[in-house]
Amino acid sequence: MHLDSDTNWIIAICFGAMMVGVYSWSRFDEPSYDSQSEYFARYKPRFATSYARYARAKWGYVCAIVLVYLIFSAVPELFAAFAGFDAGQPKSIEGSLPPLAIALGFITLQNAPGLKDLERRIRGSLHSFARVPEYVRRTVAQMRSSPINFNSNAVVSQTRKLGIQNNGNVQPQPALSALIAEDDVIHTWYSIGCVLWMLSERSRGQSGIDPLFFDYYKDELDNITAKHHALADLVRAHATECMQSTPSSTFADAANSNDTAVYREVRDLRDRLYTFVACGVHSSVRSDAESLEILRRLGFAVTPTHVGQDQLILQLAGLAFMALMILSIFTGYSTQIFREYVLLPIGNVWIGAFPMPTETLGYFAWSWSTAAFYSAAIFGALMIRSARVAKREWFDINNLGRERPVLRYITPTLVGTALGCVTLLIIALIGGPAFKPSFSEASKAMGEALRQTLPWYPLAMVMALIAVVMSDNRSTESKFWQSAIGRAAIGASAMALVGFLTSQLSVSNGIASFAASHQLQVSGQVTRTGIYVSLFIAAQIGVFVLVLCTLVQVSERYTAKGGRFAGQTIEAVTRQGPEFCVLFADAGAAYLFAPAHGGVDTAAALCRGQWQEFPEGTAVRWTIESGGSSCKGGNFGLISSYGNSFIYEGYSDRFSGTAEFVAQVRVRSEASSVVRQLRPATPPTSGTPPLQTRPIGMEPALPAQQVG
Repeated sequence: MHLDSDTNWIIAICFGAMMVGVYSWSRFDEPSYDSQSEYFARYKPRFATSYARYARAKWGYVCAIVLVYLIFSAVPELFAAFAGFDAGQPKSIEGSLPPLAIALGFITLQNAPGLKDLERRIRGSLHSFARVPEYVRRTVAQMRSSPINFNSNAVVSQTRKLGIQNNGNVQPQPALSALIAEDDVIHTWYSIGCVLWMLSERSRGQSGIDPLFFDYYKDELDNITAKHHALADLVRAHATECMQSTPSSTFADAANSNDTAVYREVRDLRDRLYTFVACGVHSSVRSDAESLEILRRLGFAVTPTHVGQDQLILQLAGLAFMALMILSIFTGYSTQIFREYVLLPIGNVWIGAFPMPTETLGYFAWSWSTAAFYSAAIFGALMIRSARVAKREWFDINNLGRERPVLRYITPTLVGTALGCVTLLIIALIGGPAFKPSFSEASKAMGEALRQTLPWYPLAMVMALIAVVMSDNRSTESKFWQSAIGRAAIGASAMALVGFLTSQLSVSNGIASFAASHQLQVSGQVTRTGIYVSLFIAAQIGVFVLVLCTLVQVSERYTAKGGRFAGQTIEAVTRQGPEFCVLFADAGAAYLFAPAHGGVDTAAALCRGQWQEFPEGTAVRWTIESGGSSCKGGNFGLISSYGNSFIYEGYSDRFSGTAEFVAQVRVRSEASSVVRQLRPATPPTSGTPPLQTRPIGMEPALPAQQVG
């Protein structure tokens, strides 16, 4: 059977797309980040987030890479520029080889620096969308800031491993119990051992972590266990020295003179173990509530403080669906009225010249396809913005700069534009409402769909830009809805203006093309009707954008990582108990007090600073009082939410790397004048009574970084 060149090209491009898709499917599970100091790069991304988020991001990555492949196949010169080849080389290849050559170029990305960088950026953006490795980083911080219940059997096992003589008693001697409670080296080493005891083969079945994760990373868990056992000699020497040289009444002083080298090794091992646990938790759950339950089974006493993000996102999605459903009824009804009173009077001959549906089902399909077009542009833009926010690369939080990052709007706008244009092109190819399907060969059908959709592409760019701009807007609690609707109206007006210009261009060209093909004379009535159609389409666009912009602002307000603390007092709680409390004044001033302070007399503040709300959380920069070298909460503090709890992260120089201070945050009630204590810890699931000792949480900085 003879196949023409067009058929050969279609077969080649389909086969190449299949090759690229299969290769991309496996490549997505390679890390796109370098976090060796935080141990994230040891784990594949599929173990660093929930299965649902990972699956959505993986399918998005495969579709994005295949789409890039199709674009390069249509424009080989663009592929040559990225691959570093001679620009004229692809033109010299005949037949079906260019699509296959481009597919092979994708599979051998390590030989093409430009393609490698492009692929890594796409993969990194989709990893950030799936919260990789952000979920792991936040869970590790949550574990570091949470109290932990010591299981009695686990404590006995660690005491035997430590090898300290105990006169035959199963429980630790009083001196050692005091060290477990007060000394950071001993406490951290015992905490690691108790978590490992819960992850051992005898107990891991009750943890809730998927057994597949243990099988996949058995060597890593064995290495952590071996390292913990190897540190026993150093910890034993440290414990013996403390017990022999210090009376039990002054153990608190001995705890402050820890061996720096030993403490650093124990702390690094703890972070390595917590990363292992965090990856195991996220690879086994579908919601934050399930992850908190697993952490409780392992002994961590994490107390929820507010509504979870998963539930809130579902509520917002339901609100958006209902709003668009109601809007589609309105637009469908108005389209039917417009057709009856404006289009039909000019005669049925001219109906096909205008890009509007002609039947009832088409009215609703037109509304939903329009919503899909704009939603795709919004989603692409906000996905890139969310990835930048997760990496703390959006606002200048180190300088508390809330100025709009205008230059950073470029990439989200371009990605949103591309995603919206692709969505509209697909709608045109399948013969969506207001588009005329082409039944010719594939290459001509693509050209016809591109010709029909090209005038509408500026709408995708403007919509993506408006979505990003709206997300960065701020408003007070009392005037949120007025401000949100007002800004949405401005965005809708801008889109309506652009929509009128683009629709006028499209409608005019459509009328001229229709008249030429049907040998008709364009009358003044037809021209006026074209203007009316453009005005109607612009009005429809304005209504859609008004609703979508309002939804974007509502979503940003209720899914922001940081709570709204203006005028409130929060307390930071670690395993030692309340560390300090912070008053966030309405004027942007922050005051740090001793934990028992009421937070009213600002003259008694230990540190003063400035705070600012960001999508990343509430950031505060402290100014040291009384000639101190640093503040108790670090020179920089960030309060953000994860799951059902707030976390305070303190940094010495800037918001980067691993936080040196981590604590749980409790919002103090307005009527309270004293700091609330932690709730009673949840007992372990094994039924054995926990050791009554100080819970684990944030450890103090090493002497070189010690806070005042």
